[in-house]
Parts: sequence; structure tokens; C-alpha cells
Amino acid sequence: MPTVRLESNIGSRTVGVAGIINRFAGLDCVGVCIEELFSGQFSGVKALLPMLGAAVLTCELAGLPWSAIHLAQLKIHATGKGNAKKPDMQGAAHARWGVDLKEDEADAAWAAAYALDTPLFN
Repeated sequence: MPTVRLESNIGSRTVGVAGIINRFAGLDCVGVCIEELFSGQFSGVKALLPMLGAAVLTCELAGLPWSAIHLAQLKIHATGKGNAKKPDMQGAAHARWGVDLKEDEADAAWAAAYALDTPLFN
């Protein structure tokens, strides 16, 4: 039965990814920076593939530019270290923005910062 819960969680998260992109896909949106898949346990990749597909499809349908960025690049941008851990990313986010973010929120914030701080979409 845990597989059923995992599958429904993947589905709801996939729909959530598309909803977030659509919500912020206004005229001032320069593009969407998507974290590339990384090797790991199959269950993690299995969960990320549908979300990656939803993000790319939503961007294409909305006419938004998108780019997949290697996780190490985001970590270097945030902390200066390509092997930074989640707490490092959170600490860098707190140092830059003065807010405490959850692990996944910090990763997403750094993807957005990377897109804005670099010529990714220029």
C-alpha cells in the first residue's frame, strides 16, 4: 500500500508544479530555472521525472523560456561550494534574504536567484 500513497503524492506534486508555474507566469516572469535530475535512489528519480515533465510542458504551453541547471551550479551560486548540503543552502538563503526557509524552499529560491543573477534568460 505505500506505493499507492507515493503514486498519489507524485500526482498531486506534479499538478502543484504546473499550478505554481501558471500562477507566476506573468509578464514580468523572465523564465523558469529547473533543477536537473541527479543520480540517486530510483524512488527519488521516479518522483522527480513527472514533476520535471510537468514543469517543461507548462513552460512550453505558456511560452516561457526554461532552463535545466545542474544542482552543483546552484550550490556554487548559493554557497561557493558545489557539494553544499541542505543546511548550507538554507544558511545562505538566510544570509541573503534574512528569512528562514525549509530545505526545498531554499533550493527553489536559489534556482530563482540563479536565473536572476546570471544571464541565463538574457
